[in-house]
Amino acid sequence: MVRASREDQIFIDPQKPVFYFSKRSFTTSNGTYTNLIYRIHFVETPFSLFPYYLAAGKNTGMLVTITADLENRPLLITTVNTCGCYVTIIPTNHLPAQAYPASWSDKEQHIYGEVLPARIEMKTAGDKLLVTIRPAVHRVMDVRIVDADAMADVPKSIADILPLSILKSLQLPEGGTTSMFYDTWPLKGHVKGAIKPWETLLLSLVSMDLFVGMDKEYGNTTESGNPFYTSLKPWNRQASDMNNFAKFLQFYGWNL
Repeated sequence: MVRASREDQIFIDPQKPVFYFSKRSFTTSNGTYTNLIYRIHFVETPFSLFPYYLAAGKNTGMLVTITADLENRPLLITTVNTCGCYVTIIPTNHLPAQAYPASWSDKEQHIYGEVLPARIEMKTAGDKLLVTIRPAVHRVMDVRIVDADAMADVPKSIADILPLSILKSLQLPEGGTTSMFYDTWPLKGHVKGAIKPWETLLLSLVSMDLFVGMDKEYGNTTESGNPFYTSLKPWNRQASDMNNFAKFLQFYGWNL
């Protein structure tokens, strides 16, 4: 759970797991779709040289977005770290053939060392989506459909589901509220305390972003002033902005 210790400082309470949820619609030339958005945060990606963790830093997070059609059939599963890194788009068997990128292959997806499925087969309304996260680095290492009964004996922690919007009104110990995100330039729209020193050192020049790798607000670029870009190339900053989901899909070749 995301908590605030003072106005300019937030931290993650690992004893209380929480998913922050939002439901948003978007429209393309082919129709209207709904995104079910789940956001979760972790205490940190630890500093380590062996193995080397490029994304070391505090208050890291992840988004899992399920895109459904008007019949509530899941079409796409998109996973991305809240820095905009390691984006993966996985179609389901409900996605029409004409919506795939022209260069699409049914081979597994290789995402910076992780191997993820090319497609997810969903058969019944009772199918459960299982996203497996690699410890320490908090990278998605597997996405699959499982039968609920098959998970009956697996140890579980029950997570609360809270509105995504609550991250902008965290309770302060002395009263009042504060946002999880900085609200003034130059850090506006970034998660408080989430600077990534290694990424700043090694990637800020090529990305032309001093705060590259820093976790961000997800929602509206106009309001946050901070595009949720998913491509390091500066000239793709707007086209790969996940805040504009229709344009984001188009950038990666999907014809939804």
